[in-house]
Amino acid sequence: VSWEVDPEISKTPGADEPLLKCNYSIGLGVLLGTTGKKAGGLGGVSNPITLTQVESFRVLELVTDSSELERVGLSRRRMTRLLTPQTQESPMFFHGTNTSVAGVQAAVDQMEEVGFDMFIYSFGSSFNMENTDPAYIAEIAEVVKYANAKGIEVGGYDLICLARGNGSYGGNVGYQWDIMEPDTYKLGPNACFASGWYEKIHEIVLNFFNKTGMSMIETDGPYGGSSCASTNHDHHTGLEDSIYWQNRLQGTFYKDLKELNIFINQPDWYFHQGGNKVGMGYNENQYSLPRWEDLTISRQGMFDDTYHYIPTMGWMFLPLVQYHGGGAAAEFEPLSKHLPEYEWALAQYMGYGVAVCYRGPKPYDTSETKALVHKWVSFYNKYRDILTSDIVHVRRPDMQDVDAIIHVNPFITHRGLAMVFNPTDDVKITNLTLPLYYTGISTMAEVFQEGATPGVPYTLGRDFSISVPLIMGPRSITWFLVLSGD
Repeated sequence: VSWEVDPEISKTPGADEPLLKCNYSIGLGVLLGTTGKKAGGLGGVSNPITLTQVESFRVLELVTDSSELERVGLSRRRMTRLLTPQTQESPMFFHGTNTSVAGVQAAVDQMEEVGFDMFIYSFGSSFNMENTDPAYIAEIAEVVKYANAKGIEVGGYDLICLARGNGSYGGNVGYQWDIMEPDTYKLGPNACFASGWYEKIHEIVLNFFNKTGMSMIETDGPYGGSSCASTNHDHHTGLEDSIYWQNRLQGTFYKDLKELNIFINQPDWYFHQGGNKVGMGYNENQYSLPRWEDLTISRQGMFDDTYHYIPTMGWMFLPLVQYHGGGAAAEFEPLSKHLPEYEWALAQYMGYGVAVCYRGPKPYDTSETKALVHKWVSFYNKYRDILTSDIVHVRRPDMQDVDAIIHVNPFITHRGLAMVFNPTDDVKITNLTLPLYYTGISTMAEVFQEGATPGVPYTLGRDFSISVPLIMGPRSITWFLVLSGD
């Protein structure tokens, strides 16, 4: 593809302002020409590129009626639900680190008991989705069958592009498929997703899913923007079209998985190609912080990100076992020794409606821990419709006072659910203003603190808010269910 001076531009009557400049030629406009080079299509078909063969990126434009942050965010989130409906799927998953047959079955048994939905073979374990040994595939298939019989779906982790090149920690996929750095012409650290590696990983993954019955994939390191100067890869001509074709083929990879009804976690913005969830704005190194610091930063991140994200399109992380570093101060195991932090984590994430990678060998270790997990999973499952609805932001976490959000939905019975956190070491006695405009309630609301009956009636103010009296002990959490009394 080349951009050339358009000889017809001077014949156009009226204004002569150039609307598009893609080269360094002096003149009034450009047109799309052909180079006569090999097209970077699938299979490397050698044909000149014509205008009808070029598929550009797409721009989705949202026109809003306000500059107010919350209203603009709600509009954007409504657009997300409309155009990428798969982001509203909300399985509660567990990242298992004991991936022996006995270890997975033990975790699945606990998940069934407390109400989880999906087991994921975690990273850093012995699980290998790229293992083509029939005996290994048969073993995984038996585990999947065991889990499915208990109502638990199964997925697994694979690093597919990032850090799969020369000298990288993910293991080199093959020097012939590594990216070539454009400045040095040396092999780079990532795989080129417009090389033969695309067919290879595509075949391996789809074969694995078809033979094991797994229904979820966590693709770490999908194509993220690396250019490639190689001129002998199957699906791009050289440096100039390498980004375009890698991005397009990564999208095709996800579309093919979605056609198999595979649930997709991917840490990049591939929602319009079929992805379900992306990391919700966290820095992996924060999970090496002491537990309470980790939880606070995570809640701040969720508060900020849910201006733009619906709760179900992101995931967070809970290091039941050590992740990166931090030692005993960071990990939540043994769970029975850290019940206050573990319960806070369960309440925080389920209260925001955000999925979490609970990463460890099992969800609980004692009957007391099991009771806590069951309590909050039951809460999530009972109110899942409102907890996965949009969030209106009440007060951002700052560790100085209570912080709060409220889920809102005018189309269901549970019109609102407010989560309130007191992270301080002090008793807090105050009034909390809850904005109810987006619940669709106009006159009267009925409020149930932690589900207790009977509810308390409140008359909405002229700004569609109510003021709720609040008494909270140190490091405590409460919640309010809101129904319409109109």
